[in-house]
Amino acid sequence: NFWRLSRRAQELVAEKRWREAKEPLDTLVRLYPEDTGANNSYRLLAEVHRGLNEVAEEQAMLARWAARDVTATEAFLRLMELGDAAGEWGTVAENAERFLAVNPLVPAPHRYLARASEELGRGETARRSYEKLLQLDPPDPAQVHYRVALLLAAEEDRVLARRHVLQALEEAPRYHAA
Repeated sequence: NFWRLSRRAQELVAEKRWREAKEPLDTLVRLYPEDTGANNSYRLLAEVHRGLNEVAEEQAMLARWAARDVTATEAFLRLMELGDAAGEWGTVAENAERFLAVNPLVPAPHRYLARASEELGRGETARRSYEKLLQLDPPDPAQVHYRVALLLAAEEDRVLARRHVLQALEEAPRYHAA
């Protein structure tokens, strides 16, 4: 019974009984793979894997969820975090773009996309992402201005690069890197 399995799995996850929650969640994912609602089995099973420190399994479950639900921003964000920690910049960029397709008004995916684009050698994409991040009022605008300045300097636009360095110093006068 779908509802009984779902309720049981949710109770076990709420109680943080990770190992016991695995069985009903595996059954739910196997029998009802199209269920991507609010408390879906993919999300809960990924949470179980996270609780058990099974990073590869968590990432695989999140990827399965993200493949089935194009609005799974929670999965996209966690995949960005895991990709950032592992240095998998292609994964970070892909999930940042997926997240931004759903909601472009959240700062975190812009930051992840900018960082991943820098690492992948996509300077223009990184610069545009940082500029969009500046419009969303980031907590550390000095660093963002500085990153934009570095990217502009690489593109040999020294005038705009200087402007962003000055803006970084305006935000944080003792910002040594700037």
